[in-house]
Amino acid sequence: MPITVNRRQLLKAGAAAAAVGLGTTLSACSGSSASAGSGGKSLQLLLLGPDQTTIDWVKGTLLPAFKKSSDINVTLQTSDWGSAFQKVTTGAASNSLADVFLIGGIWNAPLASKNVMLDITDRVKNWSGSQQIYPKMLVDGVYKGANYSIPVYADVRTTIGRTDLLKAAGVTGVPSTWDEWTTAAQAMKAKGIKSPIYFGLDKSIGLQQRFAHLMLSAGGTYWDASGKPQFSSDAGQKALQYMVDAYKNGLSDYNVVWSGNGPLPPVLGLSGLSLDGAALPRNAEVNDKSVLPLLSAGQGIQMNSASQPTALAFVNKLAIAKNTKNPDGAFELIKFICSKQYGGDFARYYGGMPVRKDLADAAWLTGIYKDIAATATNAVSQPSNPVMMSLGPAVNQLLEPAIRGSVSVTATLAAIDAKVQSLGA
Repeated sequence: MPITVNRRQLLKAGAAAAAVGLGTTLSACSGSSASAGSGGKSLQLLLLGPDQTTIDWVKGTLLPAFKKSSDINVTLQTSDWGSAFQKVTTGAASNSLADVFLIGGIWNAPLASKNVMLDITDRVKNWSGSQQIYPKMLVDGVYKGANYSIPVYADVRTTIGRTDLLKAAGVTGVPSTWDEWTTAAQAMKAKGIKSPIYFGLDKSIGLQQRFAHLMLSAGGTYWDASGKPQFSSDAGQKALQYMVDAYKNGLSDYNVVWSGNGPLPPVLGLSGLSLDGAALPRNAEVNDKSVLPLLSAGQGIQMNSASQPTALAFVNKLAIAKNTKNPDGAFELIKFICSKQYGGDFARYYGGMPVRKDLADAAWLTGIYKDIAATATNAVSQPSNPVMMSLGPAVNQLLEPAIRGSVSVTATLAAIDAKVQSLGA
């Protein structure tokens, strides 16, 4: 029987990264009743997925401080992540979208292609604070050469191991290369660990994200310069073959599936290696605090010893509604939220990593969180493309038969290329 893993609380970092198809209701929080695009001394800010502690900080500290510095009143709106993408596009069409709004990691191109967001290229060029944002993350807000959004926090994923399980198998430290992972997994399997490597198999798109991480670490890309899908490239072949071999040889178990609730497989002791970010140690904090000090992060996955370590970043960003009547005030609000003074706290409350280089040593980043944050310089993102909202679920669905051995690697990747091509770009 499949092992379905549960937990009490959905972790915000992972949910924000996926940010697709969970269902929600948009609600306005208390504040002034200025409508979207009202201009003058008022703005609306839409945040997705904040818990009550975050809302209290935004309303009690962040927005009053902005009011004091700018004399602009800000009304806060909130929404869960699930149906927020549709709500944003609907709000843009009806001219009721908040002046400033949070977007998920892969939303930039889909929203920019729908003419939802204001082009802020010149404003970014003239903002000195943009120099402090990690360059690879700043590019995440670019579409067709123009800036449409500003990074505010990130879910950065790297190699994470359970040191107790690794040590019991005779492995010191967190292995980095694919071959080192295989060797460590074989040793853990011999010690009775059910699924030594956890590739994010869940009810969402975790498998696709880990495949992407491996493919990018092998130098792969989603599309070539002409826009032709490249999943069946040599890098894609190597990445998927590595995953398939892990499942075939019992180093990963496709019966270990995380439902989105309860402890993750590494927290349960079912797995000793994963490609994860802050969501994993936070899951341990919620479900089993004794596991937290046993988790250790490496600098990123490497295809081999000659490869550069690769971390994967899901960068959530702030954007301005195309139809705002107060674009200057809206950009001032984004700069304020993304400043060194408040950007770190925003990331902390959202359960993510800072996107500014001058916050890499923030006092609240300790232990494994500091190690994860240090990988930001190695972090790459999935590419910006209008079809990204559809790509993840489609690719994930095609990957699952492959890891179960019912469809070959070559046929799977050909099917992925064809499916992605059919989505358009």
